[in-house]
Amino acid sequence: MRIISGTAKGHPLKVPKEVSRPTTDRVRESVFGVLMPVLGGARVLDLFAGSGALGIEALSRGASECVFVEKNRGACRVIEENLAKTGLEGMVVMREVESFLRSETRKFDLIFADPPYATGLVDPAGDLVEFGGWGDLLEEGGYLILESEARGELLVPVGLELVQEKEYGRSRIGIYRSSV
Repeated sequence: MRIISGTAKGHPLKVPKEVSRPTTDRVRESVFGVLMPVLGGARVLDLFAGSGALGIEALSRGASECVFVEKNRGACRVIEENLAKTGLEGMVVMREVESFLRSETRKFDLIFADPPYATGLVDPAGDLVEFGGWGDLLEEGGYLILESEARGELLVPVGLELVQEKEYGRSRIGIYRSSV
């Protein structure tokens, strides 16, 4: 895995062993093609950050800041290493995403969420769709980019509108925008 474009273009990224499904270059290229007009100076939040690839790609392409939220200590270390390798800066927060979302008071222009796929009774993507605080976290006109498993019905988070949906193998990317 590598950074696709921007100031850190071509830099390889380390992927923590705890991350079983990093967002592929092809998916990132498609997502950033849609978001390019709003990246300059954007404040970004990368939830379930894993390797930090989404947030680091955003920083490389002109975002002004990124907060990486990841509960796994090893993955947090990898994000810090990837930031150092690329010469980019960001804030790494080791915390459960749900806890972070309930307590965060800042607003973001872009929020990336790539949770683990549903396993039995646990469905992190479904929980994010049902989270009612997106209006408090997203700037007016801000975007939520949610990666989920392609099977099943696509649900739209409350207060957001679907801008684009695309499937890539087992993954589905939903790009949502806050009401303006």
